[in-house]
Amino acid sequence: MTTENLPIYFDGEHYDAWTDREIDISFYKDQVEKFGDPVLELGCGTGRITIPIAKEGYEIIGLDLSDRLLKRAYEKTTKENLDIEWVKGDMRDFSLDKRFNLIFIPFNSIHHILTLKDMEKVLDNVRKHLKPDGRFIVEFFNPDLEILNRDPAEEHEVTEYESPMTNDKVKITEITDYERAKQLMHLSWFYDSESNKRERDWTIRVWFPKEVDAVLKYNGFEIEKKFGDFDGSPMTNNSAQQIVVCKKGK
Repeated sequence: MTTENLPIYFDGEHYDAWTDREIDISFYKDQVEKFGDPVLELGCGTGRITIPIAKEGYEIIGLDLSDRLLKRAYEKTTKENLDIEWVKGDMRDFSLDKRFNLIFIPFNSIHHILTLKDMEKVLDNVRKHLKPDGRFIVEFFNPDLEILNRDPAEEHEVTEYESPMTNDKVKITEITDYERAKQLMHLSWFYDSESNKRERDWTIRVWFPKEVDAVLKYNGFEIEKKFGDFDGSPMTNNSAQQIVVCKKGK
């Protein structure tokens, strides 16, 4: 068995394989129907959500930092004969000559923003690109103290998927080490198949509910709703998600 340090999502095909789900797609379709286009998705990845929205006839732009994921998005767009603009960019520092009725950051991608300074850059960019009555939706996970307090020596299962290259079953497990003083979760993900075991180390920022409320408020947003799941149910103590719908504050 070999161990390799690879980019976290391998490539676009592996990313699609292990992120295959529908529930958030339906949620975002509903939000676009409610708030209208044009739409901007930040952290669009391979277009897993972008493309289904475009198929409904809405104008949407997808922005991501990863060449590999955008390459896969473009390939899928070409196959579907869709006209979607894909932009390589950093959500902390982008400038588009356009304003949007809806901007959203899905799939907990905001947790890759590790500092308050960088979070403020993201929110400033979002405000600049929103129409006056536009909406901003951003997903955070709701921190689970049991996960934060895990023994960093213990390995835990994440998910399993079929490799698009070899059809082998790939099992993803992780070890986690939470740095309380900085609210940073350090993770090691192991992609284990019949032929090899690949490893990726990475870090995310943990954002607690009242902290989310405060950082949005003090960066010029007014929270309208906070959902705990993609079925539109309100956030509670037991919710896994913080799905926040907000608009520009007055």
